[in-house]
Amino acid sequence: MALVVAGVLARHDDYAVASSHRIRGGSRVATPRRHLTGGAREDGAADRAGHVAGLTAARADELAALDFFAGCSTESLVPLAAQLRPLTAAPGQVLMRQGERAVSFLVIRSGRVEVTHTGADGVRTVAEVSPGLIVGEIALLRNAPRSATVVATEPLSGWVGDRDVFSTLLEMPGRMDKLVRIARQRLAEFITPIPVRVGDGTELHLRPVLPGDNERIVRFSSDTLYRRFQTPGMPTETLMTYLFEVDYVDHFVWVMTDGADGPGVADARFVRDEDDPTIAEIAFTVGDAYQGRGIGAFLMGALAVAARYAGVERFSARVLPENSSMREILDRCGARWQHDDPGVITTVIDVPQPTDLPFSPELSRQIRDVARQVMRAVD
Repeated sequence: MALVVAGVLARHDDYAVASSHRIRGGSRVATPRRHLTGGAREDGAADRAGHVAGLTAARADELAALDFFAGCSTESLVPLAAQLRPLTAAPGQVLMRQGERAVSFLVIRSGRVEVTHTGADGVRTVAEVSPGLIVGEIALLRNAPRSATVVATEPLSGWVGDRDVFSTLLEMPGRMDKLVRIARQRLAEFITPIPVRVGDGTELHLRPVLPGDNERIVRFSSDTLYRRFQTPGMPTETLMTYLFEVDYVDHFVWVMTDGADGPGVADARFVRDEDDPTIAEIAFTVGDAYQGRGIGAFLMGALAVAARYAGVERFSARVLPENSSMREILDRCGARWQHDDPGVITTVIDVPQPTDLPFSPELSRQIRDVARQVMRAVD
């Protein structure tokens, strides 16, 4: 039985996963008959069991081919595949509504959906989710109302599961971490950038990094890239993915944009030490046309606010001796330099105290609140 999701189903707390499917707590969600589609009726328990087993095996193969399940064997996906129910939706159909109680999630096989979040400040944020991914996970992870409205923008096919199926998904190796990472990245897209003025009075906007920022960042000169990466040439695609698709807890990145929706002109990050999570290495990159405006110093303060909230106590840095701007920022924080690899110097400093930052209490609070929103995605 395949389920066609129609906009009116959003008024039933969420779309159902069967014509009458039991959910946690013993209640049932009824799906109006006119919204269900299916093939011929099956008669005979043996035939039905064989048919279901065949469908489950095929569905496990299809799941294994999706991006979200990359690295999972087909065999490990069989228990999940057995519980998921097919779903189709037409363009324009509402799959989830912001503020409603969450009882299910959706795995997208083909087609795309538009995810729209309206913040407390009334600002609407729109993002697109492509095939191979999951939607509806944030509310289930948080046990909270839906954080966004989801609408099909293309003919959609996939599968739907309820809370019990979601529990099966969470028990699969590596899927919990991946879901939390995706949830943090999606919540980062809902954040309204903070308008700030840097040292020379230029107004820019501060926000957490987003997947895809590697395509929205201004191009840096070879000299800037060399000072940042300490090697000649452009970073590899693998490195760019690492730099711009982060978990916001062990790897946190701020981006400065020229305009709320403008290109990224600078970024700053901390990456925790695997052996000591109270230490994190930091790095900055500022576009050539924006250097000398105090952006690096501002980002240092923003990193300090986020790091202190995350429990980081010390920053480490690896710098080329000729990178005077980076050295100056760290010198103001008490850096004591040591030679490391040939042509590289290092330092470890205490994370600056809030009272030592050139921020108003209100700006510090805004920066901390934004960092908290993405770090505590499932709290």
